[in-house]
Amino acid sequence: MKPSSNSNTNFFYHNDHTTPPQNPNSTQLPPQSQSNAALTIQSIYRSHRIRTLYRKISTVDSEADHLQRLIQLQDTVDSIRNNHLEKLKMNEALMNLLLKLDSVPGIDPAVREARRKVTRRIVGLQEILDSVSEAKVDECDWWSVNNWDRVMEQMEESICREKGGDDLENFCAQTLGFRCLQRFLREP
Repeated sequence: MKPSSNSNTNFFYHNDHTTPPQNPNSTQLPPQSQSNAALTIQSIYRSHRIRTLYRKISTVDSEADHLQRLIQLQDTVDSIRNNHLEKLKMNEALMNLLLKLDSVPGIDPAVREARRKVTRRIVGLQEILDSVSEAKVDECDWWSVNNWDRVMEQMEESICREKGGDDLENFCAQTLGFRCLQRFLREP
């Protein structure tokens, strides 16, 4: 066989490869888009985490509302004064709420502030419970404390004056609620 004169000879050089065309459906993102995507994912996760923690604090706050309504009932006051176990049950329920709040990490200033506010409220309820259990009512003095709302006002006022110091108005508003603040503003 004779070599033909029109034969094509192909020569390849080392590293002389053509790059394959880019696939437009590729999952690769440019570096700037990757960092933006990472920031978006982190932001969404952080907001989800904060909402979850705030929901937990809100649940504890609603449980504290329930316990506060119980403490304000005359039947509860009588049972706390007469039965030491009832006081322990109520104290245990309040401490349980504080432990739930303690499990909430303070990853955000808003979460820390909400947790602090509910904690102060629960501690105030514990102080009211302690003062209710320590206040012994004589049988002859019962007619003067027949109105439970007035008893609660007197206890809140004494706690307010004891703990509030010079900044009594702020202490009332933050710790004991709107009723105490109203009473403070009514006084001459």
